[in-house]
Amino acid sequence: MSPRGPYLFAVLVVSIFALFVSSAGAASLQTGVAEFEGTPADRSGLEAERIAASGSTYVLHWLRWDKVAPSAEPDAWNPTSPGDDHYDWNEVDQRVISARNAGLQPLLQIFGVPEWAQRCKAPPDLYVAGGAPCNPSPEDVADFTRAAAKRFSGTFGGLPRVKYWQILNEPNLSIFFNPQFNKAGKPVSPGLYRNILKKAYPAVKAGNPGNVVIAAGLAPFGQESGLTPLDFARRLFCLDKRNRPLRRAGACAGGVKLDAFDMHPYTEGSPDTKSQVPGNVSMGNLGELKSLLAAADRAKRIDGAGKRTPLWITEMSWDSKPPDPGGLPMRILTRWTAEAINRAWRVGVSKFFWYSLRDQSCGGIPCKFTTQSGLYFRGDSIEADRPKRSLEAFRFPVVAYSKRHGANYWGRTPTSERGLVILQFRRGGGWRQVGRARANGDGIFRGFIRSKALARKRGQIRAVYAGEPSVPFSLKPVKNFYQRIFG
Repeated sequence: MSPRGPYLFAVLVVSIFALFVSSAGAASLQTGVAEFEGTPADRSGLEAERIAASGSTYVLHWLRWDKVAPSAEPDAWNPTSPGDDHYDWNEVDQRVISARNAGLQPLLQIFGVPEWAQRCKAPPDLYVAGGAPCNPSPEDVADFTRAAAKRFSGTFGGLPRVKYWQILNEPNLSIFFNPQFNKAGKPVSPGLYRNILKKAYPAVKAGNPGNVVIAAGLAPFGQESGLTPLDFARRLFCLDKRNRPLRRAGACAGGVKLDAFDMHPYTEGSPDTKSQVPGNVSMGNLGELKSLLAAADRAKRIDGAGKRTPLWITEMSWDSKPPDPGGLPMRILTRWTAEAINRAWRVGVSKFFWYSLRDQSCGGIPCKFTTQSGLYFRGDSIEADRPKRSLEAFRFPVVAYSKRHGANYWGRTPTSERGLVILQFRRGGGWRQVGRARANGDGIFRGFIRSKALARKRGQIRAVYAGEPSVPFSLKPVKNFYQRIFG
């Protein structure tokens, strides 16, 4: 056998093994981008085009009810009518049209409750513009949601259809939902939110029975003025601390109305980091939330479109350095971005959204006080924005870890399509092929490369798909460290 014979034989073995593993029941994962609230709609369409070019299927836009609806409730109007003259849909229409023109699926999140639709008043120190509603009227939420779902049903005024709808944001925190507790200190926010879902769910389905209702994403950390996400979810589904159904279903009889559950698992460290506070959910705690959802499904405490409720992540990110002096250096951010997507896939998350496309405008104040987690460095205009290195890892994530006799690898093609993937290794010299894999219909490929060189935790691995190389992933482990979420 020639000197290259053993090497070629090893490549063949790895390729056959990878083809088997890649098709062995790997779960799908689609990505999206959640946009900052409050930025004007981009009428050029470039913003949506860049989101689509990031490999994303979805874009999340906040549908500001308090801006679309009149500031004072009219004496005579029809709040369930998408064509009522008292509504101003201009910004929303533009966002939806741009998203659909770029081939994206828009997800509209109902956010910002008009004062006239609130049944109490939040404390002044908790007020966030449009973000701290107090006991929103479920009937009013349903009326507006019905109007919006009808407007974007695909049969109104030539406007595109919106299939995905989310009802409010982070209801386990007082800065986004009130009250969290009653005067006796008993948690009431899960029950209040459950009632809102009960009314809003059929309103969304009135636009189109195939529409999908996503529960509000939960904040990762409980605070004195809110509930931990696991505590909130258990109370929402009437489960005890061991995820067992309470004997009396009570308000959960018939199941809570939702089609998908959402979590914002911001993490103060690498994607393997677990919050040590019971009930909190960072990336490392996602398995606990999946177990809770499975228990709720088994107990029939969720009444949705399927037997198993999918878990979505519609917000996840870290700030980058630059421009945030407290953010992650780009080398680490690039690595953690790919690892976060991989961890989400391993846990069984079906949708993963990055927050967001562009860095937030610093607005004349130090960037450490703003959110600099975009996939693009913010310029004076969208056209002037510059892509970050982490964008490449988000679009074409690849991870690899040394094991005893080689290295495991995982990745997703930038187009989420099937095809041949070449695995390459480099240490000190040029790239050389060490394996081949076949990405499945969702673009997922994974496998094991048997190689002494790869087992030494040195060098880099990258994948090449349709002539495009991924960001190299170092086999040298990176020691975990504390990192503030937003720098």
